[in-house]
Amino acid sequence: MRKIFFLLVVISCSSQVNAQKDSVERIFAFKITDYMKPLTDSSSIVQIIKPASLPVNINEKQVAILRHCYKTGETLDTASIGWAKCQLIKGEYYYFVLRPDNSSQVASGGDLLYMKLKLPFVYDGLLLNIMNHAIQFTSVYEIPFMDRDAIFTNTKKDENNILDSMISDIHFTASAMEQQMAAQNQVLKSGIYSGKKLFDAMKLVTRSELESFLKYVAARPKKYAGNDWKISETYATWMSAGTPTVVGD
Repeated sequence: MRKIFFLLVVISCSSQVNAQKDSVERIFAFKITDYMKPLTDSSSIVQIIKPASLPVNINEKQVAILRHCYKTGETLDTASIGWAKCQLIKGEYYYFVLRPDNSSQVASGGDLLYMKLKLPFVYDGLLLNIMNHAIQFTSVYEIPFMDRDAIFTNTKKDENNILDSMISDIHFTASAMEQQMAAQNQVLKSGIYSGKKLFDAMKLVTRSELESFLKYVAARPKKYAGNDWKISETYATWMSAGTPTVVGD
């Protein structure tokens, strides 16, 4: 019996050690600042600010890809601008030498620098797979549901609370819009809400339906990446588009 007990203790301790070594590898997007300095005809320097809560350092020589960030109201352009390599670190400021794919590609503040990072264990939930594209969802009053940097310390409980807050905001907004813009309560023609009126369906949105939307955003992030979006408006747009979903959802 003592040998069995000892074996169980060893297995338990081993499991705890392995859990502490767990990590998640993701490609994260960081917005470049307005600081840009030409070096040569074919290269320039761009800058990002490392989030204080990021649990790992961005190494010198880190390679990244710079992509255009979609600007609301403009033609959807999320093409690659070029590749970059970290060359200088000054405190929280990281400087990358950018080499554009071609002369027509010009970077601007807010464009997204994507790099692969391996983090110590973080909660690998829906929000991690959205906010690693620098996507921020807000309430109808433009209040973020979570600070961008908090994704690195987010827990399952935190995420559940945030998703509940998103649902409440969608319900609240639908009721308000129904009173203020009753004529916009259109009948939806396709998707999971087909045959229902927009605001009526929004007032009854469930957790699983919200999760389907967020999975879609995580799978098709280009239009959303790097921007702030009101969850109620974006969700309503998804409903009107026929609630497209990812395979396997």
